[in-house]
Amino acid sequence: MVSLLTIGVVTFLDNGLIHAQTEKPSSLVKVGQYTASTDFLNLSAYYQTTKPLRVKVAYVPTYKAGSPIMQSLYLPAGITIAGNLTTTKRNGYLVPSLQLYLARLSTPALQNSAKPGYTLDPGSGAYDPQVTIKDMDKLAGFKRVSAPVYMPGYSHGDLFIGGAQAALSPIEPQNKSLRVTSDGYVQVMKDDLRANAGLGFYQKPLGIAKITRTDFNDPYRKLYFSHDLKGVHTKRVSQRGNAQYCLTLKNLHTPQHTTGNPFKGIAGTFDSLYEVGGTKYYTFIGYDGISD
Repeated sequence: MVSLLTIGVVTFLDNGLIHAQTEKPSSLVKVGQYTASTDFLNLSAYYQTTKPLRVKVAYVPTYKAGSPIMQSLYLPAGITIAGNLTTTKRNGYLVPSLQLYLARLSTPALQNSAKPGYTLDPGSGAYDPQVTIKDMDKLAGFKRVSAPVYMPGYSHGDLFIGGAQAALSPIEPQNKSLRVTSDGYVQVMKDDLRANAGLGFYQKPLGIAKITRTDFNDPYRKLYFSHDLKGVHTKRVSQRGNAQYCLTLKNLHTPQHTTGNPFKGIAGTFDSLYEVGGTKYYTFIGYDGISD
Protein backbone atom coordinates (compact mmCIF):
# COMPACT_ATOMS: atom_id res chain seq x y z
CA MET A 1 0.00 0.00 0.00
CA VAL A 2 1.36 3.45 -0.91
CA SER A 3 0.20 6.76 0.47
CA LEU A 4 0.92 10.01 -1.42
CA LEU A 5 0.63 13.10 0.73
CA THR A 6 -0.07 16.48 -0.83
CA ILE A 7 2.78 18.15 1.06
CA GLY A 8 5.35 16.26 -1.00
CA VAL A 9 6.10 13.36 1.32
CA VAL A 10 5.81 9.84 -0.05
CA THR A 11 5.37 7.11 2.54
CA PHE A 12 5.76 3.42 1.69
CA LEU A 13 3.92 1.46 4.33
CA ASP A 14 5.06 -2.00 3.26
CA ASN A 15 8.31 -1.87 1.33
CA GLY A 16 10.85 -0.06 3.46
CA LEU A 17 11.01 3.47 2.04
CA ILE A 18 9.62 5.21 5.10
CA HIS A 19 8.92 8.96 5.23
CA ALA A 20 11.18 9.77 2.29
CA GLN A 21 10.82 13.48 1.56
CA THR A 22 10.68 14.51 -2.08
CA GLU A 23 10.96 18.25 -1.44
CA LYS A 24 12.76 19.86 1.44
CA PRO A 25 11.03 23.01 2.75
CA SER A 26 12.78 26.17 1.61
CA SER A 27 15.10 27.58 4.25
CA LEU A 28 17.88 30.11 4.14
CA VAL A 29 21.39 29.26 5.31
CA LYS A 30 24.63 31.18 5.40
CA VAL A 31 27.28 30.09 2.89
CA GLY A 32 30.23 32.19 3.94
CA GLN A 33 29.14 35.80 3.54
CA TYR A 34 26.26 34.81 1.26
CA THR A 35 22.71 33.68 1.98
CA ALA A 36 21.49 30.66 0.03
CA SER A 37 18.31 28.62 -0.17
CA THR A 38 18.60 24.94 0.70
CA ASP A 39 16.45 24.28 -2.37
CA PHE A 40 19.50 24.89 -4.56
CA LEU A 41 22.26 23.30 -2.46
CA ASN A 42 23.34 19.68 -2.84
CA LEU A 43 21.10 18.10 -0.23
CA SER A 44 21.56 14.59 -1.58
CA ALA A 45 19.47 11.78 -0.19
CA TYR A 46 20.95 8.29 0.06
CA TYR A 47 19.40 4.88 -0.42
CA GLN A 48 20.65 1.38 0.29
CA THR A 49 19.66 -1.77 -1.54
CA THR A 50 18.09 -4.47 0.63
CA LYS A 51 18.43 -7.15 -2.03
CA PRO A 52 20.44 -7.67 -5.23
CA LEU A 53 19.02 -5.79 -8.20
CA ARG A 54 19.72 -5.22 -11.87
CA VAL A 55 18.98 -1.97 -13.69
CA LYS A 56 19.36 -0.94 -17.32
CA VAL A 57 21.68 2.03 -17.80
CA ALA A 58 23.12 3.91 -20.77
CA TYR A 59 26.79 3.70 -21.74
CA VAL A 60 28.33 6.04 -24.29
CA PRO A 61 31.46 5.61 -26.47
CA THR A 62 34.54 6.74 -24.56
CA TYR A 63 36.79 7.82 -27.43
CA LYS A 64 34.92 7.41 -30.70
CA ALA A 65 31.69 8.86 -32.06
CA GLY A 66 28.65 6.66 -31.71
CA SER A 67 25.29 6.05 -30.11
CA PRO A 68 24.63 5.03 -26.49
CA ILE A 69 24.03 1.38 -25.66
CA MET A 70 21.96 0.00 -22.81
CA GLN A 71 23.67 -2.37 -20.37
CA SER A 72 22.47 -4.27 -17.32
CA LEU A 73 24.16 -3.02 -14.13
CA TYR A 74 24.26 -5.31 -11.08
CA LEU A 75 23.65 -3.64 -7.70
CA PRO A 76 24.52 -5.94 -4.78
CA ALA A 77 22.55 -5.90 -1.54
CA GLY A 78 23.80 -3.25 0.87
CA ILE A 79 25.27 -0.80 -1.64
CA THR A 80 24.66 2.90 -0.87
CA ILE A 81 23.58 5.15 -3.75
CA ALA A 82 22.72 8.84 -3.95
CA GLY A 83 19.15 9.31 -5.13
CA ASN A 84 16.01 11.40 -5.24
CA LEU A 85 12.53 10.09 -4.47
CA THR A 86 9.97 11.78 -6.68
CA THR A 87 6.74 11.00 -8.54
CA THR A 88 5.83 10.38 -12.15
CA LYS A 89 2.44 10.27 -13.82
CA ARG A 90 1.09 6.90 -14.93
CA ASN A 91 -2.45 6.31 -16.18
CA GLY A 92 -3.54 9.64 -14.73
CA TYR A 93 -2.11 8.93 -11.26
CA LEU A 94 1.04 10.08 -9.51
CA VAL A 95 3.20 7.10 -8.64
CA PRO A 96 6.51 7.05 -6.75
CA SER A 97 9.79 6.76 -8.63
CA LEU A 98 13.40 6.81 -7.50
CA GLN A 99 16.09 8.62 -9.46
CA LEU A 100 19.55 7.12 -8.90
CA TYR A 101 22.87 8.90 -9.42
CA LEU A 102 24.93 5.88 -10.39
CA ALA A 103 27.83 7.93 -11.81
CA ARG A 104 28.77 8.72 -8.21
CA LEU A 105 29.50 5.03 -7.51
CA SER A 106 32.99 3.54 -7.42
CA THR A 107 34.77 1.95 -10.37
CA PRO A 108 34.43 -1.56 -8.83
CA ALA A 109 30.66 -1.06 -8.60
CA LEU A 110 30.36 0.02 -12.23
CA GLN A 111 32.85 -2.24 -13.97
CA ASN A 112 30.61 -5.33 -13.81
CA SER A 113 28.59 -4.02 -16.74
CA ALA A 114 31.14 -1.89 -18.57
CA LYS A 115 31.75 -2.85 -22.18
CA PRO A 116 35.26 -2.07 -23.49
CA GLY A 117 35.32 1.33 -25.14
CA TYR A 118 32.22 2.60 -23.31
CA THR A 119 31.64 4.71 -20.20
CA LEU A 120 28.54 5.04 -18.04
CA ASP A 121 26.74 8.16 -19.27
CA PRO A 122 27.20 10.69 -16.44
CA GLY A 123 24.74 13.12 -18.02
CA SER A 124 25.32 16.75 -18.85
CA GLY A 125 24.24 18.30 -15.55
CA ALA A 126 24.98 17.91 -11.86
CA TYR A 127 21.54 16.43 -11.17
CA ASP A 128 21.08 14.08 -14.12
CA PRO A 129 20.12 10.60 -12.84
CA GLN A 130 21.43 7.54 -14.67
CA VAL A 131 18.23 5.56 -14.07
CA THR A 132 14.75 6.14 -12.68
CA ILE A 133 13.17 3.19 -10.86
CA LYS A 134 9.39 2.97 -11.32
CA ASP A 135 8.76 -0.75 -10.88
CA MET A 136 7.21 -1.35 -7.44
CA ASP A 137 9.06 -4.63 -6.90
CA LYS A 138 12.40 -2.88 -7.48
CA LEU A 139 11.38 0.11 -5.35
CA ALA A 140 10.79 -2.32 -2.51
CA GLY A 141 14.50 -3.18 -2.69
CA PHE A 142 15.63 0.26 -1.46
CA LYS A 143 15.59 1.88 1.96
CA ARG A 144 16.40 5.48 2.89
CA VAL A 145 19.59 5.87 4.94
CA SER A 146 21.46 8.79 6.45
CA ALA A 147 24.12 10.57 4.43
CA PRO A 148 27.39 8.64 4.90
CA VAL A 149 29.71 10.48 7.27
CA TYR A 150 32.59 10.07 4.83
CA MET A 151 30.85 12.30 2.26
CA PRO A 152 32.02 15.96 2.36
CA GLY A 153 29.20 18.29 3.34
CA TYR A 154 26.92 19.40 0.46
CA SER A 155 29.30 17.75 -2.02
CA HIS A 156 28.58 15.07 -4.61
CA GLY A 157 32.05 13.74 -3.80
CA ASP A 158 34.27 15.23 -6.53
CA LEU A 159 37.12 17.42 -5.28
CA PHE A 160 39.30 19.13 -7.89
CA ILE A 161 42.83 20.42 -7.37
CA GLY A 162 43.08 24.18 -6.88
CA GLY A 163 42.23 26.87 -4.38
CA ALA A 164 39.92 29.85 -4.66
CA GLN A 165 41.35 30.95 -8.00
CA ALA A 166 40.66 27.58 -9.58
CA ALA A 167 37.16 27.42 -8.08
CA LEU A 168 36.28 30.78 -9.59
CA SER A 169 37.88 30.11 -12.96
CA PRO A 170 35.58 29.52 -15.97
CA ILE A 171 38.11 26.97 -17.28
CA GLU A 172 37.07 23.36 -16.77
CA PRO A 173 39.45 21.37 -14.51
CA GLN A 174 42.02 19.30 -16.40
CA ASN A 175 44.13 17.83 -13.64
CA LYS A 176 43.90 15.26 -10.88
CA SER A 177 40.84 15.01 -8.68
CA LEU A 178 39.64 13.06 -5.68
CA ARG A 179 36.32 11.24 -5.78
CA VAL A 180 34.64 10.12 -2.56
CA THR A 181 31.99 7.70 -3.79
CA SER A 182 28.58 7.06 -2.28
CA ASP A 183 29.47 3.38 -1.77
CA GLY A 184 32.51 4.20 0.34
CA TYR A 185 35.66 4.45 -1.78
CA VAL A 186 38.19 7.19 -2.43
CA GLN A 187 39.50 7.32 -5.98
CA VAL A 188 42.31 9.45 -7.36
CA MET A 189 41.26 10.44 -10.87
CA LYS A 190 43.16 12.05 -13.73
CA ASP A 191 41.46 13.73 -16.64
CA ASP A 192 41.84 11.58 -19.74
CA LEU A 193 42.16 14.24 -22.43
CA ARG A 194 41.61 11.64 -25.16
CA ALA A 195 38.11 10.85 -23.93
CA ASN A 196 34.98 12.45 -25.32
CA ALA A 197 33.67 15.61 -23.66
CA GLY A 198 32.52 15.08 -20.07
CA LEU A 199 34.07 11.60 -19.74
CA GLY A 200 37.71 12.40 -18.88
CA PHE A 201 37.30 12.07 -15.11
CA TYR A 202 35.32 8.81 -15.40
CA GLN A 203 38.12 6.55 -16.61
CA LYS A 204 40.36 4.14 -14.69
CA PRO A 205 41.52 5.72 -11.40
CA LEU A 206 45.20 6.25 -10.61
CA GLY A 207 44.55 4.99 -7.10
CA ILE A 208 41.61 3.53 -5.22
CA ALA A 209 40.96 2.46 -1.63
CA LYS A 210 37.93 1.27 0.30
CA ILE A 211 37.04 3.42 3.32
CA THR A 212 37.12 1.20 6.41
CA ARG A 213 36.54 3.87 9.07
CA THR A 214 35.66 7.56 9.28
CA ASP A 215 36.29 10.06 12.08
CA PHE A 216 34.59 13.44 11.74
CA ASN A 217 35.42 16.38 13.99
CA ASP A 218 34.75 19.60 12.07
CA PRO A 219 36.68 20.84 10.16
CA TYR A 220 38.50 17.50 9.87
CA ARG A 221 37.14 14.40 8.18
CA LYS A 222 39.58 11.49 8.52
CA LEU A 223 39.17 8.54 6.15
CA TYR A 224 40.99 5.28 6.89
CA PHE A 225 42.07 2.46 4.56
CA SER A 226 43.69 -0.95 4.88
CA HIS A 227 46.33 0.02 2.31
CA ASP A 228 47.94 3.15 0.92
CA LEU A 229 46.16 5.28 -1.67
CA LYS A 230 48.30 5.98 -4.71
CA GLY A 231 48.35 9.54 -6.02
CA VAL A 232 47.64 11.45 -2.79
CA HIS A 233 49.52 11.96 0.47
CA THR A 234 48.28 9.74 3.30
CA LYS A 235 49.63 9.08 6.78
CA ARG A 236 50.39 5.62 8.10
CA VAL A 237 48.78 5.31 11.54
CA SER A 238 49.00 1.56 12.22
CA GLN A 239 51.05 -1.46 11.20
CA ARG A 240 48.14 -3.89 11.19
CA GLY A 241 44.39 -4.09 10.83
CA ASN A 242 42.06 -2.50 8.31
CA ALA A 243 42.77 1.13 9.29
CA GLN A 244 46.50 1.45 8.57
CA TYR A 245 46.43 4.62 6.44
CA CYS A 246 44.61 7.90 6.98
CA LEU A 247 43.60 10.64 4.54
CA THR A 248 42.51 13.90 6.16
CA LEU A 249 40.06 16.26 4.47
CA LYS A 250 40.08 19.69 6.10
CA ASN A 251 37.17 21.98 5.31
CA LEU A 252 38.64 25.48 5.10
CA HIS A 253 35.17 27.00 5.61
CA THR A 254 35.83 29.69 3.00
CA PRO A 255 33.15 28.97 0.36
CA GLN A 256 33.51 30.64 -3.02
CA HIS A 257 30.70 32.18 -5.06
CA THR A 258 30.73 32.43 -8.85
CA THR A 259 28.27 35.01 -10.12
CA GLY A 260 25.77 33.84 -12.72
CA ASN A 261 23.93 35.79 -15.37
CA PRO A 262 20.19 36.10 -14.61
CA PHE A 263 19.56 37.75 -17.99
CA LYS A 264 20.80 34.60 -19.73
CA GLY A 265 19.21 32.21 -17.22
CA ILE A 266 22.56 31.14 -15.75
CA ALA A 267 22.63 30.56 -12.01
CA GLY A 268 25.65 31.35 -9.87
CA THR A 269 27.46 28.51 -8.10
CA PHE A 270 28.98 27.81 -4.69
CA ASP A 271 32.16 25.80 -4.08
CA SER A 272 33.76 24.70 -0.82
CA LEU A 273 37.52 24.74 -0.35
CA TYR A 274 39.38 21.82 1.24
CA GLU A 275 42.95 20.97 2.08
CA VAL A 276 43.94 17.34 1.53
CA GLY A 277 47.49 16.14 2.11
CA GLY A 278 48.80 19.71 1.95
CA THR A 279 47.07 20.41 -1.38
CA LYS A 280 44.09 22.73 -1.92
CA TYR A 281 40.93 21.34 -3.54
CA TYR A 282 37.48 22.70 -4.32
CA THR A 283 34.14 20.95 -4.64
CA PHE A 284 30.79 22.10 -6.07
CA ILE A 285 28.12 22.43 -3.37
CA GLY A 286 25.18 24.03 -5.18
CA TYR A 287 23.60 26.97 -6.96
CA ASP A 288 22.48 30.38 -5.74
CA GLY A 289 19.14 30.27 -7.57
CA ILE A 290 17.15 28.96 -10.51
CA SER A 291 18.54 28.84 -14.02
CA ASP A 292 16.28 28.65 -17.07
